[in-house]
This record gives sequence, structure tokens and C-alpha cells, in this order.
Amino acid sequence: MDNINRIAKNLTNGTYPNNPVMCADDRAILSGEYAFICGQLEIILSRKPALWNTIRENPMIKSDTACERKYQQTEDGINEMGLKLRLKSIEKMMNGLSGLLKLAEGQKNNQW
Repeated sequence: MDNINRIAKNLTNGTYPNNPVMCADDRAILSGEYAFICGQLEIILSRKPALWNTIRENPMIKSDTACERKYQQTEDGINEMGLKLRLKSIEKMMNGLSGLLKLAEGQKNNQW
């Protein structure tokens, strides 16, 4: 999480346009973070069907929507939502860094 926060801060401060090597390094770090978080999400999603079945046993839960809302209140449900938001954030940062790298490459090619 420290890397994600540092990279987000660097993007906000405009640190990368003058340092394409740092940009590429941080994009690689984000790729690793993304893969790690996907692994965590996979574990949670593999438990979700069993938890859903347990929730659906409650006669007060009469619809899939109600079941999903109840699931979202569980620890796994909260973690799933947080991980998905983190993945989306990482995707946006990776896209931004990719754009900066393409720009730097274009500037390099124009100098020759």
C-alpha cells in the first residue's frame, strides 16, 4: 500500500515527466501490486458461494439482492469491495504512467 500511495502522490505532483526511468519502474511495481491484489481477491471470491449459501438459509433473506447486501456486510464482502476499488485505482495509475512513457518515447524519437 505504501508503493501505491507514493506513486499516486508522484502522479499528483507531476514527478514523472522528467524521469521516464522512474515512471517505468513504478509501472512495473504497480503491475506486481495488481497481481498480488488479484490473488487476494481470488481467495475471497472462492469463498463467496459457500457464504452465500449460508446467508440464503435465513428465511428472512428472500432475494438475491438481499443476500448480496447481507454479504457486503461481512468481512469478506467489505474486503472484496476494497480490493476491487484498489484494483481500479491501480489500473488508472498504470494507464497514466503508460501515457507518460509513450510521451517520453515520442519526445526521444523527435530529438533524432
